Amino acid sequence: MRLLGHSGLLYLFLQAFVSVVADDKIFPEARRTWKDVDGREIQAVFKGLDGDKVKLEKDGQVYIFPLSKLSATDQTYAHNLQAPPPKPLPIGPDATKPPALSDLELRVAPDVNVARVEQHVVFFVNEARKVRNLKPLDSNDRIALVARSHSMDMANRGFFAHVNPDGENASARANKVGFTGLSVAADGQPRPVLAENVGKVGRYSSIQVLRRDGKVVRRRIRWQTEAKMAEQLVLIWMATPAFRANILDPSKAYFGLGVHVHREHVFATQNFF
Repeated sequence: MRLLGHSGLLYLFLQAFVSVVADDKIFPEARRTWKDVDGREIQAVFKGLDGDKVKLEKDGQVYIFPLSKLSATDQTYAHNLQAPPPKPLPIGPDATKPPALSDLELRVAPDVNVARVEQHVVFFVNEARKVRNLKPLDSNDRIALVARSHSMDMANRGFFAHVNPDGENASARANKVGFTGLSVAADGQPRPVLAENVGKVGRYSSIQVLRRDGKVVRRRIRWQTEAKMAEQLVLIWMATPAFRANILDPSKAYFGLGVHVHREHVFATQNFF
């Protein structure tokens, strides 16, 4: 083979805050090393399956060839990437502006146990890998600090992206704090570059407006559990091709997760290597 030949408002949060930019400059992790049955390698971007054919893009050109020509590991990976289309979610009249909470509503809101959210995310991510016969990812505390710092930065500086306002991507942010990869990895492979997922969901699932004589008396808020917040984050990532690819990449062995709560929002950053 020659490779070169239940509540509407819940859904408002999910739709408003999914990052689905598919630019390779934004998602360098989408380009990976693919190996054929003879051990030859190519750096390319997965573009989908078409029956028993696989489509890979290299240097702006898409090549189509039999899936059976890929190594067994990469055949499994390609099948995992080909996610079923997510069910359409109902969209309200303005999905980009979910209702903000007042200071009073936030004062009486239940506390969010960030550590518990992170524990649930780790569980859901590794369950997604387990059912596809992939090894679980090991958590790394050092890179979790980098991830958590990015979640806090997004909340404090009001952006939602992989590259911060200083122009730093995940690997640059890690290098800045002295993390250049594991000197000794469990599988002996160097891991100098970080892949990244980011997400944002709401602390509540619905708001019911209560009126009397046509006037708003108060709002009844249904708060979410830590498990539900984590489940939403992972569902969003698994429905986003580039993020799904990170979670199900068999070459990844470690990840760091950082969650930060800011007002009604829950920010999450997940770095893989």
